[in-house]
Order: sequence, then C-alpha cells, then structure tokens
Amino acid sequence: MKKLMLYTALLFLTIAFYQCKDDDDGGPTVFSDDEGNSIQIIEIDPVSPASLEFEEFVVITFEYNITHSEGARMWVQPYTEGDTSPGFLYSSSKVYSGSATRQVGISVQDGGDGPVNVDQLRVSMVNPDHSIRLIEDFINVNYNFGN
Repeated sequence: MKKLMLYTALLFLTIAFYQCKDDDDGGPTVFSDDEGNSIQIIEIDPVSPASLEFEEFVVITFEYNITHSEGARMWVQPYTEGDTSPGFLYSSSKVYSGSATRQVGISVQDGGDGPVNVDQLRVSMVNPDHSIRLIEDFINVNYNFGN
C-alpha cells in the first residue's frame, strides 16, 4: 500500500512538473533536456497580449543551467505562423556555461508590409558550433507590432 501511495505521489509530481511548461496558467515556463540543461522563463515584459511599435522590444528574463561540456548558446526568437517573423530582431548569444540569469530581447522592424503579429517565441539552446540542438520549444504569445 505504501508503494502504491508513493507511485501515485510521484505520478502527480511528474504531471505537475510537465504542466509548468504551460505558459497559459501564469506559472513558470521550464524547458529542459535529459542531460540537465535547462531554461526557465522568469518574466516576459510586456505581458502578452500587447500592441507595440516597430522596434519596441519585448524583454525575456530567464534562468539557465548548462551542463553541456563545451557550453552552449541560447536565444529567443519571434515567430509568426510557424516561421521567424518578418523583420525579426533578437539578442545574439555568446557561449555560456554553468548557471545564471540572462535577459534577451525580441522585436520586429517595419518591413513596409504593415503590422506583424508574433504568435510564438522560439526558445533555443545549442552547442557552441550549432551542431547539436539541446533545447528547442515554443511559447504561445500575442504581440502585435506596428499597430
């Protein structure tokens, strides 16, 4: 009976952990791999949904943990309908290692074709030469640039 209760508790904890990735409930958004590399979104400012001017930045604050022996590069990119947003801007990345907090920004430039809706943020972590994708996932958002 104790084992059944323990397994049940572990099942509920596992479900709760994976639900943390759901940004819709306002809780933390955590992305990780099997090697211990992780990115936890702490804050996105302004909060989605929002209307912004072209080249006005959305700032994403995250904590990271990098266990990959060579270190890793990390970034967040704006996406529109499944591809990088037209005229997208984002913070580049040097090679990081260990654990710390980082802030990055995303925005959209005026390409002359009217407003741009950013409907997802792509969160990525790769090894230094980009040959191994450690983490890649998306956060649903609604940012309207140029309205």
